[in-house]
Amino acid sequence: MKKIKVNRLKNKRKSKRRVFINAFINFFIKYFHYCKYLINILLALLYITLTKFKEKIKNPKVCICAVAKRENLYIKEYVNYYKDLGYSHIFIYDNNDPDGERFEDVIQDEINSNFVTIIDYRGKKRIQCEAYIDCYEKYNKDYDWLSFFDIDEFLEIKPHAKTIQQFLTNKRYANCDTIKINFLFYSDNELLYYENKPLQERFTTPLYKHGNNAFIKSTVRGGLKVNYWSQQCYVHTSAMKCNTCNSLGRKIAHNSLTNSPPSFEYARLRHFYTKSTEEYLIKSSRGSAGADVRWDNGRKKFKYNLYFVYNNRTKEKEDLLKKLFNMTL
Repeated sequence: MKKIKVNRLKNKRKSKRRVFINAFINFFIKYFHYCKYLINILLALLYITLTKFKEKIKNPKVCICAVAKRENLYIKEYVNYYKDLGYSHIFIYDNNDPDGERFEDVIQDEINSNFVTIIDYRGKKRIQCEAYIDCYEKYNKDYDWLSFFDIDEFLEIKPHAKTIQQFLTNKRYANCDTIKINFLFYSDNELLYYENKPLQERFTTPLYKHGNNAFIKSTVRGGLKVNYWSQQCYVHTSAMKCNTCNSLGRKIAHNSLTNSPPSFEYARLRHFYTKSTEEYLIKSSRGSAGADVRWDNGRKKFKYNLYFVYNNRTKEKEDLLKKLFNMTL
C-alpha cells in the first residue's frame, strides 16, 4: 500500500514538471520573436559590461595629487612627463603666497584641456597631509589609482613598463591596495646656478647608496575607506590599514615610512631634492619640508648641512650659499 502511494506521488510530481515544461515550450514558441529580442538585448548588455570591466582592468584611470609652491620653473616639465607616462589627470594644490606666482601662467593649456586641475590652497600653512586627504576623499571613486608625488619627483618604470597602466596591471600588484615606491636621490651635478633646461637633463647623477633612498612615496588604489587616513597621515605615505606592498610586490607594513633595503628593479621615484646650489636656497627659503632655514628668536637662521648630505662640500658652494642667503634677508 505504501509503495502505491509513493509511486502515485512520484507520478504526480513528474506530471507537474511535464506541465510546466510544456507550458514554457509553448510560451517560447508563441513569443519566440520577443524572446529572441530579449535574449539579444541581455547578451548585448552582458558584452558591454564585460568589455568595460576588461578595459578597466587593462587601462585603469590614474591621477596624481601634488602640493606645489613656487614651482613655475619646473611645473611644465612635471606635467608633460606624467602625461606621457599615461596619467589621466593631475590635481595640483596651489600653496603659493596669496600675491605670489600662479601656475596658470605656465600650464594654462593643460588646464584648458582638462588634464590639470588647480585647487586653491594659497597662503595656507602645513597643508600637505590635509591636501592629500582632501584629494583622496574627493576623487578616490573617480580613479582606480591615485599617486602622491611632489613636483621634483619623477616616477621611472622603464624598461619593464612603458605606461603607468602597464605597471599597475602587472600581476605582482594584484593583491596590493597601496604600492610604496622608493626614492632615488640625485646630486647637484656640481651645478651652482639655475639653468633653463629640464631637471632630467641637468641632474644625471643618482645616489644609489644614499641612506635616504629607503624613504618612500605611495600610489593608492581608489575606492578604499579613508577614515583611518583622516586620523593619521604622514607626508610620505598614507597610514590606511590595507594590503601594502613595495615595488617588488612584496608585502610590507601599512604604516611604514621606509622600505629597506630600497628596491629599484621595477620602479624608482627619481628625487631631484636639492638641484643646484642656488635653487636649494630658494627651496629652503620657501619653507620646504626638511629645509635648512630655521627661525631662532624671530630671526632667520640658515644651516646648509643638509645640502651637503646629498652633495659634495666645496668652499665655492659654501661661499655661494652664504652670499645668496644674505641677499634674501
